[in-house]
Amino acid sequence: MTATIDKLAAAVRSGDRRALARAVTLVESTRADHRGEAARLIELLAPAAGGAFRIGISGVPGAGKSTFIEAFGLHLLAKGRRVAVLSVDPSSPASGGSILGDKTRMAELARRPEAFIRPTPSGGTLGGVARRTREALLVCEAAGFDTVLVETVGVGQSETAVAGMTDLFLLLLVPGGGDELQGIKRGIVELADLVLVNKADGDLAAAAERAVEAYRNALTLLRPRAAGWDVPVAACSSRTGAGIAAAWDAMLRYHETLTASGELAARRAAQAGEWLWAETAETLLESLREHPGVRERLAQLESAVREGTLPPTIGARRLIAGFLGETGGPGDASPTAADTAAPPLPAAAAGRLNHVAIAVPDLEGARRAFARLPGASVSEPRSLPEHGVIVVFVALPNTKIELVTPLGERSPLRSFLEKSPGGGIHHLSLEVPDVRAAAAALAGQGARVLGDGEPKTGAHGTPVLFLHPKDFCGTLVELEETARERSRNDRSYASR
Repeated sequence: MTATIDKLAAAVRSGDRRALARAVTLVESTRADHRGEAARLIELLAPAAGGAFRIGISGVPGAGKSTFIEAFGLHLLAKGRRVAVLSVDPSSPASGGSILGDKTRMAELARRPEAFIRPTPSGGTLGGVARRTREALLVCEAAGFDTVLVETVGVGQSETAVAGMTDLFLLLLVPGGGDELQGIKRGIVELADLVLVNKADGDLAAAAERAVEAYRNALTLLRPRAAGWDVPVAACSSRTGAGIAAAWDAMLRYHETLTASGELAARRAAQAGEWLWAETAETLLESLREHPGVRERLAQLESAVREGTLPPTIGARRLIAGFLGETGGPGDASPTAADTAAPPLPAAAAGRLNHVAIAVPDLEGARRAFARLPGASVSEPRSLPEHGVIVVFVALPNTKIELVTPLGERSPLRSFLEKSPGGGIHHLSLEVPDVRAAAAALAGQGARVLGDGEPKTGAHGTPVLFLHPKDFCGTLVELEETARERSRNDRSYASR
């Protein structure tokens, strides 16, 4: 595989058009087994990329983007440029392929050996560009094309992604569209580095000039994207060629201005950082969908969310828990009412019940009362100044009861007993293998850890942390790292 990819990269760098087409196909492939090969190819081609003038082109439906690109591309070829066009089409919901087939509308440009046109279905990707357009752009640059045009699907709320991967963003408009300032989203106008009103010929020539004036006035109220650059607005005609040469001259001035100021290099660096995080997000989402722990519960959770029996937030947490190797709570997609109130305990906190703590106003009286239970073994009182309590443990055959009373005036138990003068259940204590890991897992699912998040030493001499009662149906929950697990953890830490 490595030798084959190395040969393909060498052929692309030599200008082999068939190799270029194969390379773009590879980087656009959605097959999992192709991703490693594509990554290797991009790694080999990246040093030869980066030298092209990257121009993004977007516009309202009917603006004549493909017709403009052909006329503009032919003008660039006459200037000695080599032009690659990445034309992103809407996807067919049935086949996934391109609907518009832009290559057929650039027939003359497509026949020229100095040009390369690649129509790509958007695949439902937001932003008006395909997910792998950035990789395809780098492949074209490595093949020796010095001008790369990226044509987007069309103007809309999300079609601004092209501005995040190109040097210049060209907005193509049409005359006679009514109120120009309302006919297109303001946000995309703010991103434009050059605005052209197309179809400025015949009966539309006068309307085009009026549209130019309207947008020129409107742009005086907006801040240009590039410092030191006033966004030009001009008319052009893809049919007659009028204004095409002037548009290219404006683009060259823009490129020279940004290169001289260093803004072009800074913009590309920022785009590379954005690409990193976009790719990270996409890769994580793909990995999550393919993870066995997610796949086995995805259908159930999606069904429960659609039916309204499971909140999407809880469903998302369970999917993430499965991806991270945690149980994320019961796998049953039909939660109880308590499911929505209390985050499910992860595997790290799924130990047995260690004890039930009962706050009492009279510790000695409570001690005598519980001593009457058959099989009970009652301990002597023990003071815990760091917790502000005195405790007595009642050992039963399968668990323990902790009797707890205030120690000192600032004991947190005093407010509890003021509300319940006769006493009552104060908290439940659950054994966990690692108290920090358990608390971190629960916090990731929305539970609140009390205090500063650092464990304190509990009554058994082991680390403990408390979880907010409002997250567990009004019950304070103590996580206690058992002595057995503590010893195991210590050995694990010592071996690292």
